[in-house]
Amino acid sequence: MEREIDIDIDIDRLVTAMRAVDEAGRLFEEALAVYGARGPKRTTEDFNVAGGPVQTLQGAEEMALGARRFLTELALIAGYATAGLGDRVGGRAEAARTGFAAIRGGGSRMARPLLDPTLRGLRLLLAVDLFDPAFKAEMEEVVHAEQATYPDPSTFRIPAPAAGRTP
Repeated sequence: MEREIDIDIDIDRLVTAMRAVDEAGRLFEEALAVYGARGPKRTTEDFNVAGGPVQTLQGAEEMALGARRFLTELALIAGYATAGLGDRVGGRAEAARTGFAAIRGGGSRMARPLLDPTLRGLRLLLAVDLFDPAFKAEMEEVVHAEQATYPDPSTFRIPAPAAGRTP
């Protein structure tokens, strides 16, 4: 017997998504450990470089933490639904279909090529049929990007030299 949650998300699809998000999160944590072991220093110069060591580490952190937070959200939806409290899910089920922002935000910071665990995690998530096409397109962008795109150096504000000083 298939139980429906809110707006036609069924328990089986949700559990499948939870398993994929859990494994993707584990893979993102594996990549994070590799980047962290490289010992990047959080200096201003490194922080401003798209794909630099600090931005890559931060991107990996965002993806790992984002997956864990999203898994918690999916578990909350599943818990309410299986307890017969589907009315408490509210808009969470629809929001779950949009995925989590840490994929694009984190992935856009990271040096290319992405580490294998990151790619495997993204491919796991791409196989989940719960997600909207827009979220899948964002993941595809991260997978296929040739370089990091954030932060965009053109957006940096560089202070003007003080009067009487030359740079």
